[in-house]
Amino acid sequence: MCKGYAMKLEDYNDKAKEAFAKSLIDIGVAIFKSMILTIMVLPVTLIVKTTIDGGNSEISVIQILSSMSGITYATFLSFIIFAFFSGYYFRKEGLKILNTIDEPAT
Repeated sequence: MCKGYAMKLEDYNDKAKEAFAKSLIDIGVAIFKSMILTIMVLPVTLIVKTTIDGGNSEISVIQILSSMSGITYATFLSFIIFAFFSGYYFRKEGLKILNTIDEPAT
């Protein structure tokens, strides 16, 4: 039988650890950027829509959130919370790996 082998982080050399840590940091930062972009784009989109409609319709974020059903609101909120925590976790783990890399003696 073929026995699977999974390498542990300790088995990698310093360059591979650094590349892995940088990719984790990049993933975390990308998640944060996408969430901030989402939070910033929604109000701007509503302002543009109201302006294009001639200002006759009143649209607000509070009205949109209050019109959602409870399960939809909970799902939306849980996705946002999950994204922020996962972004924080990836960035924290990447920084932790970078800090544990032994610097070569000079």
